[in-house]
Amino acid sequence: MSARPLCLRLTRHNRNSVAALLAVLERELGTTPPAILLAQHPSEIPARALVAYSFMTPHADAVGTEVATLRDTHPAALFVAGGPHPSGDPPGTLAMGFHWVAIGEAGKTFARFVRDVTSGNLPPAGLLPTQPAVDLDRYDPWPASGRLFAQVELTRGCPIGCAFCQTPALFGRRPRHRSLTSLERILRTSVESGHRFTRFVAPDAFTYGSRDGRTPNPEAVRNLLVMARRCGLEKVFLGSFPSEVRPESATPEMLRIVRDLCDNRNLSVGLQSGSDDMLRRLHRGHTVKQGVEAVEHMVRAGFAPRVDFIFGLPGETDEDRRDTRDLIEHLTFTWGVRVHAHVFTPLPGTPLWKATPSPVDAATKDLVEALRGRGLATGHPTDPDRLAPHLVRMTRRGRLLSD
Repeated sequence: MSARPLCLRLTRHNRNSVAALLAVLERELGTTPPAILLAQHPSEIPARALVAYSFMTPHADAVGTEVATLRDTHPAALFVAGGPHPSGDPPGTLAMGFHWVAIGEAGKTFARFVRDVTSGNLPPAGLLPTQPAVDLDRYDPWPASGRLFAQVELTRGCPIGCAFCQTPALFGRRPRHRSLTSLERILRTSVESGHRFTRFVAPDAFTYGSRDGRTPNPEAVRNLLVMARRCGLEKVFLGSFPSEVRPESATPEMLRIVRDLCDNRNLSVGLQSGSDDMLRRLHRGHTVKQGVEAVEHMVRAGFAPRVDFIFGLPGETDEDRRDTRDLIEHLTFTWGVRVHAHVFTPLPGTPLWKATPSPVDAATKDLVEALRGRGLATGHPTDPDRLAPHLVRMTRRGRLLSD
């Protein structure tokens, strides 16, 4: 029987993850890798493939439905899952119909698994051995074959430990930075292949090169951006979506560096709540005052801040909601910022995984909708009302099991 191919399920939500996984497999599988296919639609999946999925919690129900269908139509196929949701809820992911779950980062461990399965050596179903934290310099952010191109990940790991965030559980709390030497090689290759635009991503874009992941390192960021220009990049973005900047990192010095050496004139900054009490409960590590000062610094430096707020947070009181509305009104009226409204989603592997979302009051909904009408807000604050039935449905289907 011929070797089993590996098929990576590619969606618009996991493109960067699949690109990084391809880079790992190219590096670790050597000169005689198995056939690796990309499927943008279930109909493109071969009958006997090892099918790999990487997905986040908002997409888990759709993935579960797709896999259940494929288990019927592709009885000879095998299924493995990794990424944020499977890493946080391995039992629920196995119950969705996957044969194996890979927890955490991809590296040599996952490559060995792929080699074994595609050559006919099947390990026992269940959880795969955990990959130790990888050296970012070992793997490029995209495959050398050029099959996919992606953003450039600068840093993994975050020391803050926000109660709603999966990053520390996935990548640890010790920051690991890609070295300038590695980045220069990557960016020169990018330019040579015709890609002269790059977007750097990190848990906090302004702490690249920081030993503790909390204290900005202006020299490291300046060296990074000067090097990127020297490599021939025509467009360089740092601190804009999908990356972000923590409020305490947005110092005047850092903002001058980014303004002078980057092309983006907007920055994403996470404030999340206008209540200091709620920020403490979320373990955010900053105050409302620091958030306001960050916005002021950004605007004075010539940037348009996009400020993230989370609505429907567990345990939110009427006073918390009022404080958040007051802050939003101040920031939009005084500084003209744009608000991005996020719905609180309990994510597996986080301290708030089993927490119940709070209802969003009418006054908050009305405020955000009014700002949307003026072009000062994006996102939908009414989504928490629809979130609970979605989670209940997933639980009933056995797709949310982790304690």
